Amino acid sequence: MTTEPTDFTAARPPVPSPFSVGIPDQEYAVLAAAPDYRRRLDPALGPFVEYLKGDMPDVPIEVERAQSLAASQAQVGVAFEPAPAEVEIGRLWIPGAESDQRIMLKTYRAPTPDQPAEALRPGLLYIHGGGWCAGSADAAEVDAWCGQVAHEAGLVIASVEYRLAPEDKFPAGFLDCWAALEWVAANAELLGMDRSRLAVGGGSAGGNLSAAVALKAKAAGGPAIALQLLEMPALDFTLSSPSTHEFDADFPAVGQMVTTMLPRYLDDVAQAQDPYVSPLLAPDLTGLPRAAILICEIDPVRDDGLRYAERLRQAGVEVDARVYQGMLHGCSSLTLMLPSARAWRDHCVAALKTL
Repeated sequence: MTTEPTDFTAARPPVPSPFSVGIPDQEYAVLAAAPDYRRRLDPALGPFVEYLKGDMPDVPIEVERAQSLAASQAQVGVAFEPAPAEVEIGRLWIPGAESDQRIMLKTYRAPTPDQPAEALRPGLLYIHGGGWCAGSADAAEVDAWCGQVAHEAGLVIASVEYRLAPEDKFPAGFLDCWAALEWVAANAELLGMDRSRLAVGGGSAGGNLSAAVALKAKAAGGPAIALQLLEMPALDFTLSSPSTHEFDADFPAVGQMVTTMLPRYLDDVAQAQDPYVSPLLAPDLTGLPRAAILICEIDPVRDDGLRYAERLRQAGVEVDARVYQGMLHGCSSLTLMLPSARAWRDHCVAALKTL
């Protein structure tokens, strides 16, 4: 699938770093990146930029996953901090979407000396990214994010290991995340969570799945979700957002990744219209939980986040949407390298502290 990039440069306003999105009711316009975005890239991103300038490596999915996990592990202490040593990390296996299936949950709980040990805390079901085909609850950057956020926000996190495509295409991973949400809500006290202060969240594919399970919870009449934390979410598999191919000329690998995901995740392109695949296409967003949406400026799915923020706001849902200037998709975990990545994580912590 090839699509010519659309030129939106004539109407692009300067983008502060970061800025809160406030889009007027009338005449919604996509806030595309300013044409000089290249100058806003942090020099520390040089190796990532060089990688994205080339073509996406054509390797088997098993090799891609192994390389991703190895690269993540190599970045501990260099690109991001490990989880704090005092955070208690556990594992448990829960019933999955299939009758003979088990799902692994990885839990994170930090000590809170100012509270009784038995005190219930806010909870977060965390859904990792990886393009629906890679990534893991055991990836080093997931461990780091969950450990740091559990420690700083004072909450309990359950990170779900869902099935991946292409071996298990949609709706397998989505159903695993839904099963995990139902189990966590039903067993919140066992995990030390306050079920009335339960959030869902994740980045990229995890942001997509978080938005999808929030839609499912609304349709099913529960479990109740107090907050959806959507980081650089991909929300429209029809690829109709103007930013989808905006960066193809500068970063060919990015566009190739986007189009490669479709046949891996979906059996049929018609499934892209399903709101649990493309939450942005859901006909009715009223009654959804409030949302914090963190968006990378240099990102094919940037406008997915902006469009979803506007639709939620028009549906009467409280939204905190923010674009981070000069941020590349997937680089928000680089907290030892980028001040903007540290600000991003602080934003997540601040949103979760409102639970």
